[in-house]
Amino acid sequence: MVFTRIVQPGQRKLYAYSQGDTLLFRISGTLVPEVWLRALLSAVFTLLMCWAYDPLRKHEWESLGRAGRKVMNFHDMERLLTYMTGFLTFILGFFNSIAFNRWWHMRELCGDIIEASQNTATQVAIFFVKPPSCESGSEGSLALQNARKDLLRLLALGQALAMQACHRVRDHGWLISRGLLERGSAEHNALCRLPVPGFRVAYAWYVDKSYKYAAEGMMDEQWQASVLYLMRWSLCSASNNAEDLMMHLNQQIPLAYCHILELMVTIYVVITPMALVPSLLWTAVPVAPIVTLFFYGFFKLGTSLLMDPFQKDSGFDTSSFLDSNMLTMESLARNVPAGWSADGLAQARSEE
Repeated sequence: MVFTRIVQPGQRKLYAYSQGDTLLFRISGTLVPEVWLRALLSAVFTLLMCWAYDPLRKHEWESLGRAGRKVMNFHDMERLLTYMTGFLTFILGFFNSIAFNRWWHMRELCGDIIEASQNTATQVAIFFVKPPSCESGSEGSLALQNARKDLLRLLALGQALAMQACHRVRDHGWLISRGLLERGSAEHNALCRLPVPGFRVAYAWYVDKSYKYAAEGMMDEQWQASVLYLMRWSLCSASNNAEDLMMHLNQQIPLAYCHILELMVTIYVVITPMALVPSLLWTAVPVAPIVTLFFYGFFKLGTSLLMDPFQKDSGFDTSSFLDSNMLTMESLARNVPAGWSADGLAQARSEE
């Protein structure tokens, strides 16, 4: 069997668009080049049908008078609005369902990253409780305390780097100000050299250091294999969830779908005032803006607010995500095991 590599034709920029920008007059990447000929043939055939039908209704049309013919134009718009309401409601509802499911799934992925971090922090608090075998007394206690803090710092660093990647920023100064990174350190220099988001690297640093601290005797040997495996699994899960977030953000809803939807919504909103007047007259004045708010509002909701929750103020508060996660992990480090005291517990463990 011969496998042929399939290359997507055309340049990728032809199918890219900026979130929230209008696509109404966009041609490249839309359905217009694909359907314009069929649409033109449909218009020509409709014109022929009009020429055939017009003589049949000529007597009825002339009997209406000039004023009556103008009224018929309004009623035609009313019927057109009725036709469009059904299928526009369907495609708009389907589109917003897709956009909201993307938004909600990204929220779940953020939560999964936090859960993986907290699960790992719980294991740090429970199992990293012995001073290094090469140190004792206050020095061993301090080394143990610093090791626990260092591991929790790397967990928070991984989450922070993942959230920065979602925001399309790389702000090492902010990480340094939060105590997650030391300026000029080997970690800082490595992150500056990376051409990609560094969350996977930060999680790898955590795994490397957890093995190092366990080898120094900070974890009981009988738990090392299972605990370190669970930590690796949790951090692989966190890293995979962060990659899924990037996939969602880098793969937009197809431009052609957004374009045809915007075109239909715009046509609907334009004919709405004329279509509502025959039935509602003056009541159409307040009703038309309400209809516009509903259809165009839901369109903008899907294409602007829900598409990327990391670019708008109405999106995810990732800073609060990180703050709450760090508070939880710090609480675990201070209070687990129960009655935790770095000096007292380290001394008790060394005596054992």
